[in-house]
Amino acid sequence: MRITLSLLAAVVGLTVSAGCGGTYAPEQAPASESAPVAEQLPEGTVTQQAICSQKWTCNYTRWYGSEATCVAGCGSTPCTLDYACNGTCFCP
Repeated sequence: MRITLSLLAAVVGLTVSAGCGGTYAPEQAPASESAPVAEQLPEGTVTQQAICSQKWTCNYTRWYGSEATCVAGCGSTPCTLDYACNGTCFCP
């Protein structure tokens, strides 16, 4: 009797798991339409600005391209690598 119940449980388990399976079809986003040229944002808007580059600084007013030039320009003030946010680019 135990073998029959175990066999029945296995068959039911396989049947249920097979019924719940199937193929997975991910949803796709609808195709985006391009806005007409007249409706596009003018150049220089925030959405068209580049992300600010990372540069070295010790006072957030002067920016250096390398750590060595920052240390040379700042002396004993520690240098840090950060985004050079100056209003002409987008800061993350």
